[in-house]
Amino acid sequence: MDTIKAVFDYTLREHVRSRAWLSAALFGLVLLGAGAIASVLAVNERGRMVLDLGLAAILAIGLVSMVFLTVRLVLQEIESRAVFLILTHPVRRWHYLLGRFFGTLAAVAIGMAGMGLVHWLLLEAFGWAPAGSYALAWVSILGQVALMGALALLLSLALTSEAAAMAFSVFFWVLGHFTPELRYIAERSGSGPLRGLILAFARAAPDFSRLDYAGARHAGTPAAWAAWAVLYVLAYGTACLALSAELFEQKEF
Repeated sequence: MDTIKAVFDYTLREHVRSRAWLSAALFGLVLLGAGAIASVLAVNERGRMVLDLGLAAILAIGLVSMVFLTVRLVLQEIESRAVFLILTHPVRRWHYLLGRFFGTLAAVAIGMAGMGLVHWLLLEAFGWAPAGSYALAWVSILGQVALMGALALLLSLALTSEAAAMAFSVFFWVLGHFTPELRYIAERSGSGPLRGLILAFARAAPDFSRLDYAGARHAGTPAAWAAWAVLYVLAYGTACLALSAELFEQKEF
C-alpha cells in the first residue's frame, strides 16, 4: 500500500502542475460562465438552464481530461522508456498501475470539484441550488468519469495506440448511453451470431443508464439508485482495472 500511495502522490502532483490540467480547469470555468450568459435566453427557466449547462460542462471537461490523461498515462512512459527506470525499483507492476490511475482520477476530481464549487455559487446567485440533489448529480458525473477512465486504461494497454484507444473510448462512451436499447434489439434479433455480437457490445460498454440521477430523482428513488450506482461503478471499474493489471503484467520491459 505504501508503494501505491507513493505513486499516487507523484501522479497527483505531476498532473496538478501540468499546463494541460490547468488549461482544462480554466476552460471548464469559461464554459460555466458561458452557460450563465446563455441562460438569459430562458427567462422563466434560467435556474434550470444554468444547472443543466453547468453539469454538462463539468461532465465534458472531466471526461475529456480523464480519457486523454489515462490513455497517455502508461503508453507515453513506455514509449519514452521512463517506465523501465521506475520498474527497476521494488515496485510491483499492479501497484504502479493503480497508483497512476487513482492519482489521475484524483487530479481530475479536484478540477471537477473546483468547477462544481463555481457552479454552485452561480446557482446560489440565481436562487436555485438544491444541496442534496446537486451533490448526488456531481457524484454521478464523477462515477461516469471514473468508469471511462478505467475503460480507457484497459483499451490503451490492449491496443497499444493512443489514437485507437481514444477512438474506442469515444465509441464505448456513445454506446454506453444505449445499452438498454441494444439489449432490446438483441432480444428481437432472429440471428444467433448477430444477437451474440450485439449482446457482447452491450455488456462490454458501461451502462450509463445505471448512473442517471435525473431519472432516479423523477422516479422518487434516489437512495436506492445511489446504492446500486456505487456497486455498479465498483464492479465495472474493478473488472477493467483487473484486466489492465493482467495485460500490464504480460508486457515485456
